[in-house]
Amino acid sequence: MKVNKNNKLLLVLLLLVSGFTFAQQTISGLVTDEAGVPLPGATVVVNQTNNGTTTDFDGNFSISASDGQSISISFVGYQTLSIVVGDGADYNVSLQPDSLLDEVVVTALGLSREKKSLGYSVSEISGDNINTVKDHNIASSLTGKIAGVNITQSGSIGSGSRITIRGNNSIGGNTQALIVVDGVPINADGIDSGGSVYNSQVTGGGITDINPNDVESISVLKGPNAAALYGSRAGNGVILITTKKGSKSDRLGVTLNTNVTFDDPMFLPEYQNQYGQGSLGAAGTDLVNDWYTGSWGQRLDGSSQLYFNGQQRSYSGQPDNVSDFFRTAMRAITSVSLDKGSESGSVRFSYTNNSTESILPNSDLESHNFNLRGTAQLSDKLSIDSKATYFTQNVNNRASLGGEGVLAYVYTMPRNVDVNDLMDYQMANPSTPAEFGVISYDKRGSTTGNPYWMLMHDRNDERRGRFLGFTKINYEFNDWLSAFVRLGSDITDIKRGSIEKPGHHFYPDGRMSKSQSTSTELNSEFLITAKKDITDKLDLVFNAGGNLSKRTSEGLGISGRNFKIPTRFFISNLNEINPPSERPQAIKKVNSLYGALNLSYDDFLYLDVTARNDWSSTLGEENRSYLYNSASLSALLNRFIDPSQEVFNLIKLRASWAQVGNDTSPYQLYQTFSVPGQGYLGLTTLGSPSVKLNPDLLPETVTSTEFGLELSALENRLTFDISIYDMSTIDLIFNVPVPPATGFSFFKENVGKVQNKGVEINLGGTPIKTSNFSWNTSVFFAKNENTLVELIDDLESITYNTTNSGNASIRATVGGGLGDIYGTVWDTDDSGNNIVNANGLPIASSSLEILGNANPDWLGGWSNSFSFGDLSFSFLIDARIGGQIYSQTSAGLDSSGVSERSLLYRDSGVTLNGTNTETNSANTVPITSQQYWGSYSSIAENYIYDQDNIRLREFALGYRLPGLDEIGLQSATLQLIGRNLFFFSKSAEDIDPEAMLGTALGAQGFTSNALPTLRSVGFNVTLNF
Repeated sequence: MKVNKNNKLLLVLLLLVSGFTFAQQTISGLVTDEAGVPLPGATVVVNQTNNGTTTDFDGNFSISASDGQSISISFVGYQTLSIVVGDGADYNVSLQPDSLLDEVVVTALGLSREKKSLGYSVSEISGDNINTVKDHNIASSLTGKIAGVNITQSGSIGSGSRITIRGNNSIGGNTQALIVVDGVPINADGIDSGGSVYNSQVTGGGITDINPNDVESISVLKGPNAAALYGSRAGNGVILITTKKGSKSDRLGVTLNTNVTFDDPMFLPEYQNQYGQGSLGAAGTDLVNDWYTGSWGQRLDGSSQLYFNGQQRSYSGQPDNVSDFFRTAMRAITSVSLDKGSESGSVRFSYTNNSTESILPNSDLESHNFNLRGTAQLSDKLSIDSKATYFTQNVNNRASLGGEGVLAYVYTMPRNVDVNDLMDYQMANPSTPAEFGVISYDKRGSTTGNPYWMLMHDRNDERRGRFLGFTKINYEFNDWLSAFVRLGSDITDIKRGSIEKPGHHFYPDGRMSKSQSTSTELNSEFLITAKKDITDKLDLVFNAGGNLSKRTSEGLGISGRNFKIPTRFFISNLNEINPPSERPQAIKKVNSLYGALNLSYDDFLYLDVTARNDWSSTLGEENRSYLYNSASLSALLNRFIDPSQEVFNLIKLRASWAQVGNDTSPYQLYQTFSVPGQGYLGLTTLGSPSVKLNPDLLPETVTSTEFGLELSALENRLTFDISIYDMSTIDLIFNVPVPPATGFSFFKENVGKVQNKGVEINLGGTPIKTSNFSWNTSVFFAKNENTLVELIDDLESITYNTTNSGNASIRATVGGGLGDIYGTVWDTDDSGNNIVNANGLPIASSSLEILGNANPDWLGGWSNSFSFGDLSFSFLIDARIGGQIYSQTSAGLDSSGVSERSLLYRDSGVTLNGTNTETNSANTVPITSQQYWGSYSSIAENYIYDQDNIRLREFALGYRLPGLDEIGLQSATLQLIGRNLFFFSKSAEDIDPEAMLGTALGAQGFTSNALPTLRSVGFNVTLNF
């Protein structure tokens, strides 16, 4: 009996298994877009199971499912389609694109909203848009793609960019956009760096540390109207970065991406190759008493002449000596990511290595980025999303800009110097101070540097480590009420060290410094969301939440000079050690409560109202609490104007108003005093501060009004968007100059008003779309007018920066704008005639006159993408029109006699037209070319260039390869890529007008010995397994 029972049980099990086996079936299908083009990477999931897959390169898929089950097919930008498995079901499907009316974008606090409901301007670009022509700095990949966003580059490898949205809103505070990653604001230390006309070090920070391969999308909230929920940080707009999550497929997905480019100078100044090193038309004859760095010698005739190394050499031109100093640099960014998921969660891990060489010898960057993100649906109500990112970066010998930067000794190199000879920058086996001295093309013991010494011998290193992470817990109470709690952290540690070794041109005894700084930002927040249909036509969404933000920074540095042992480089080997420079921990806390009410009437009228109250620890007790508000209204009029959508798919009018703030940094309320390392007569003394602080300081207040019109027509094939805005900032925080009798140089006060007015126009469309070919195009125009409306009585301007000679300065001027450029001009007499001195040389004006402004008149960009079968092609052309820049680089080229311009008057000299101040009559005194250019180059107006330029910013030509099932390869893409390939037009000589002296406000409008703009050409390979 027992055997019979076992047989019956086995029979039942076999029948069950057989039934299950017969119920399961493998279904196959093809997923295409509305034009029949395959969609690789579309997600196919059996609903209410962990079973899922993705389509291959040709849009095909296979999956196991049972009759009666349903599968969902989805793809980004397309409507999700569900199919019930069974006889007669067709699994060859065509997905329809999401209507513009259903387009969803990420807004403030990381909330997703239907774009049609927004009463303000938001622009969004996909992660793919910044990952084709890749750069370690995401900002470089945003240039020319978003209306109203002005990005200027500066510095060398690892340096940051300046990002402003709709102009500068403050004269002394932060003017750059807030960066938010996955809903959490990140630390911005380092974004305002550089600017010294002598030695400008431009560091990284903020957005530069974000790995582009992890980016899913970027939303730009333009101005206070869109960013109002960020309160006192919203005045400059916000860049919202959303990073990738794991897929829902239970298949382990592996993606390998390699982006390799080769960088060379896009262009260099035009050099003369007719005259060599020397002065007054003769070559030097004595390295001590008759030696000059300028190329004002005799003609390069090949005769034997004294050379800078003491040898006799052929006095011949070296046409390529400047270009030969630069190398072809390789930039390799390699990423691997793994992701896996199910209906109950997902996980994604990525690693990215960035190995970037500078075009300067012995200057490079190496970074590593580790990212882990997981999501879990713990129950039907509770979910969690958590991410941790660790970033480490080493930058070796980042070049500085300015008159003492490394390229100051390259660009003005004498025209007969072989650059390879400069590699012998020090005597072999030196033993005396004189033998340790640098060998340059100048006389011994001079202050002229050797660029190879600075890059190969000295050291300038930076090590950066950064942790970014967050955890978000979301709970769905019911179908209309939910809440989340999110904790975010950002911790950055930076170590810097520099060594100028004995024999250095400025520090012959040697010099050394070390520093370490740490900055953190911790955010804790909660948000409660209620969604309710009040009536059939009236819908409500209400958000209420709060945030606790704590930001800290601290640092310690030590430096000294005069090495005891000239070949060993550590602090205790210094004879003179300066007292340590300590920056005690500065803490800023901002506590906030906020709410947002969104009302929708009949899916055509939308009203948004927000309020946020900030309590800031950096403001006085009486001024600590501030309420910031916004309101917006949008109306969809297409249902009344074109209800059948014969032409228009969307007609939307919008209007918004907002008032937000911009407070200050710590230690701005009560006086602090420094303690010198050694007081008078050994006594402890306190150093007197130069700025009298203000316990009654108010935050800056930014008020903005915006109006807009959005159109979509011809089945969404044509789109149009225009925004008009007016922003003003009052209670500007500023150090007001005061008489010395007060005991201070400045009082910190609230003063003045800044205004920004502008218009932005976007036009996009798909002129052609067939089953085999498509063309998408978009163009934008953005114009902003910045004005300093008022400052304070008896003060009409403030100065941000001045050249070392004082012949030019960057200012903010009442009635003008932030970034006005002032400089000397060729002075004139009462009749308007140029005047010269008794020696016949031009006379510069004694006062500085307005010569231009650093801000462009308007920006434009034109993006195009084409696809033909498996081929793709895209390019970006962008324009920067208007605005000026002072080129200290060009002035140096002319005064040293190396520029092609300096050939003027070489043979004959010149007698300048004008009035001679000695005789008060027409000038008759001749001068040489060397004298002319020496005086001419000191007059600033001669080197004010328009920033106008139009360039081919990006280019990509790609081919999609079919998958290879035998090795598990689903798809592969190979692209030829390029950046900054050429200018269509450029007004400025010698320089790229976008290459500013730094990222700080006072560095805009000056350029001085900047690195050449890079022309990058390479390839991008993506493999999906």
